[in-house]
Amino acid sequence: MLRKALTFSDNQETIDQIEQKLRSMEISTLGIFAVTEHTFSKSLIKSKPDFIFVDASYFETSEFNIFSQTEHLSHLFGSSSIIILCKILDSTIQRNFIQAGAQDCILWNDFLQSDIEKNLFFARERQILRSRFKKIANDYKQLFDANPLPMWVYNAENGQFIKVNDAACQKYGYTTKEFYQRSIHDLAASSLDKNVIISDHVVTHLTKSGEVIYVELTSHPTIYKGTDAVLVLAHDVTSRVKAEQEKNVASKQLFLIFEHSSDAILLTDSEGKILESNSTSEELFNASKAFLQGKSLEEIVKPEFNTPFVSLWEKFHTIGKHEGKISLKSSHNDTKIASWRALANIREGIHLHIFNDVTESELKAREDELNSRILSSIKDSFTLKSTLNAISNNIRLFTGWENVEFWLPDSQNQVLFLASASANPNNAQFVNFAEASRNRTRGFKEKSISNNSWISRSAYWFSDLYHHESFSRQELLDPKLDYTAVSIPIFEAPNSEQIVGIIILITDQKVSYDSYLIAVLSKVAGSLGNLIEKVKAREELSNLFDYSADLICIADKNGYLVKTNPAFTNVLGFSAEELKSKKFIDLIHPEDLETSSHQIAKLYQGEIIRAHANRYQTKAGTYRHFAWVAVPDPNGKQVFVIGRDVTELKAQTDLILKNAEQTRNMLESITDGFISVDKSWNVNYWNASAERILGIAKEEVLNQNCLVLLQDLSPKLATMIEEASQKHTSLFLETYLSKQNIWIESTAYPSNEGISVYIRDITLAKEHSLAIATMQKNLEAIINATTELIWSVDKEYNLTIANKAYVDMLSDLVGNPINLDTSSARKSLGEAIKAKWYAYYERCMKGEPHSVIEDLATYHPSGKRLRAIVNFNPIYDHQGNVTGVACFAKDISELTQKMETIDQQSNQLKEIAWFQSHAVRQPLAKILGIVDFLEVTEAALDEETMQLLTDLKGSAQELDDVVKTIVNKAQRND
Repeated sequence: MLRKALTFSDNQETIDQIEQKLRSMEISTLGIFAVTEHTFSKSLIKSKPDFIFVDASYFETSEFNIFSQTEHLSHLFGSSSIIILCKILDSTIQRNFIQAGAQDCILWNDFLQSDIEKNLFFARERQILRSRFKKIANDYKQLFDANPLPMWVYNAENGQFIKVNDAACQKYGYTTKEFYQRSIHDLAASSLDKNVIISDHVVTHLTKSGEVIYVELTSHPTIYKGTDAVLVLAHDVTSRVKAEQEKNVASKQLFLIFEHSSDAILLTDSEGKILESNSTSEELFNASKAFLQGKSLEEIVKPEFNTPFVSLWEKFHTIGKHEGKISLKSSHNDTKIASWRALANIREGIHLHIFNDVTESELKAREDELNSRILSSIKDSFTLKSTLNAISNNIRLFTGWENVEFWLPDSQNQVLFLASASANPNNAQFVNFAEASRNRTRGFKEKSISNNSWISRSAYWFSDLYHHESFSRQELLDPKLDYTAVSIPIFEAPNSEQIVGIIILITDQKVSYDSYLIAVLSKVAGSLGNLIEKVKAREELSNLFDYSADLICIADKNGYLVKTNPAFTNVLGFSAEELKSKKFIDLIHPEDLETSSHQIAKLYQGEIIRAHANRYQTKAGTYRHFAWVAVPDPNGKQVFVIGRDVTELKAQTDLILKNAEQTRNMLESITDGFISVDKSWNVNYWNASAERILGIAKEEVLNQNCLVLLQDLSPKLATMIEEASQKHTSLFLETYLSKQNIWIESTAYPSNEGISVYIRDITLAKEHSLAIATMQKNLEAIINATTELIWSVDKEYNLTIANKAYVDMLSDLVGNPINLDTSSARKSLGEAIKAKWYAYYERCMKGEPHSVIEDLATYHPSGKRLRAIVNFNPIYDHQGNVTGVACFAKDISELTQKMETIDQQSNQLKEIAWFQSHAVRQPLAKILGIVDFLEVTEAALDEETMQLLTDLKGSAQELDDVVKTIVNKAQRND
């Protein structure tokens, strides 16, 4: 690279000599002849020469002061190295030129081509060091003033404070002026600490308020404004010292904690041999301390998920810690599970192991996990077949076994039939096995693996399944493989004795007996019976909608018929599409419109309408009589209506009243329980549905006092009937009958002859609503189990779900408690903040999940540091439309702070390296200047002195090499 040089002289011959010497080194020069002014052209200044050579003899004839001109040139050409060429050079002249901004002074006699390269190099180096020293000095001043830790400088002789930073004033409570009126000894908390100034030593200090603090002092001798001084950095370690004082107390308690801990604690050596155990270990491992002493961990525990203990132990040694679950080895079949936390080398070669019995909680967690999988997988299943397929798939995926079967009873034919089978799709053998097993049946008393559990009502474990006497499908399996199976009975309800089916799991691996697996599957199977019955009922309900003779429909909030069952078309003659274009009020007879409109208004206000009668128009234009029951949707968006065609019934009412037999036939045909009571409370009618629902035969109640009979069955029902009669008004009751284990709804209609009561079994509907409420509580418990922020919003950015951590954070942010209605909280946030978060949500509303790192501290009035990574995920409905955004925020403040601290420390190390290299170079320059001066003097020197100068110069050159190495390393670090 071509370097440029600028020459100042009034002698053209001098300029030519310099150019001749520099040209051979590929340095281009610009000669300035007879410069007599301080001003220079902008183009000359912008040329930024690498070097400026100044002929000192030019200044001797110039009207300008030689040193002020040098200073002026240094200011104009700040990045250039200035070299002064002198005919005579002494230490005073050299020092004055250096102070004025020059980088080197050279005698004309020494300005030789062989030495110029070295002179130029060192002149450039001095220029670089000078600029860096200025920067370091400025940075050092800022480091002192802005340091968050107290710093001060005091006189080394008398201890008087010379300089203090703001952090010292804040920590000790003194103003800067008050500090300068004190000495270092005035800070000591006791006379014992006076005059004790030891680097990296902890002392006690008193603040202005009288508070005693422990301070770790780091001191360095320095020179401040020509005075011997000491620079001190003070670190408040009060909390650390107090913690160490408490450590002694804690160590005395350690043994008591070890011995009486509710957790089992073991100490082992590096080979896993047990050295020490506490009392709880005896209970957990069912062994004495003497028995455990010297035993290996491998002898008493086994890892979960079939992990070899050796590999687990090697990983523990590599990482230095472990946390997981293990099973305790036992000679019996009961499985005990424990959490295992281990820490290596709490003392050299000694490892700590903490065990806690989590058998019950772990089994419950696994049971809950499988139940949760099952419930989530069957939420859209409407048939028994699809439900069983979903459950089979989830049990197979949960356990990792290859094949899962459901066998259900056909009581009429006294057989078990294969209702569902799920096989691993990647295992062709089991796919064929499941396909070939379809439509298989087994008699209740026939030998089979399913019948073992059916007859005994207990779980069975089948090792070597292929050769087991109860297995009859050997032709479908490979005789070379070692199969294992387990059969689990399904009960009607938990703790019930009524068995409703069998679950069978099969794998082509040899699996040891696992009571843990059997316990989990048995618990889950205990609740499947009730679930299966509910699905059957739901399927029956769907069939009821499609095949019911009653008119069943769903209407929206505007009164339009959204969905109708086939009975609407069969009875009224309108097609389903024609009915969708109509409001249900459009078909009401004009004479019945006023009373019906009043009932409809009550319905949309949330009331249930029961047994409302009116006339409804058919497509042919005729009218038929209907009795309606209508129920509003809890969300206020729809209503559910059931209408029964009572046209013929109404036409025959008079005949029915005259003919008791006809009346009895009608009442016996209805599915609701019907009770008729006279004015004396005697029962005069009790239909078959009432017998079925209430469990009391009509022969036991006819002509008996109704209130006495019902008081024992349901006091609430008896009270409702009595109150309806007294007030002479219809009343409705929903209650639970504990003896029958059912929920009922009942309506009492008083008349002049007595009172009529209708009773309906609503157990299935009630169980559905309770299941929904339970699932909601489970969801709330899950999201509130973490301290991370979890929330979701709908398409209008309204909060729909939020855990406690999010609610607490937002409440703290706005200064007021909040709930799911965050409209008031949003008003307190700035428009820019809301716009940013709405943009995050809108991006996700478009179906794009994404993550951002957000400094939440900018929103917090206290400025508290809170940096988090926020994940946004779209929420879809069943049609794949985005209905909202689910959000999860994880705090990364501590990680960010650590990274910033590392960067700050790295920068400080670089600054110290440059400062040290400059400090070494300054005395080196002085030595080289002295040697050069003595060598050029004409005074006669003796031989000994000359040898001394030679040695001194050699040492200076060696030190010069060291300085070069420091400079090069510093440059590489940049």
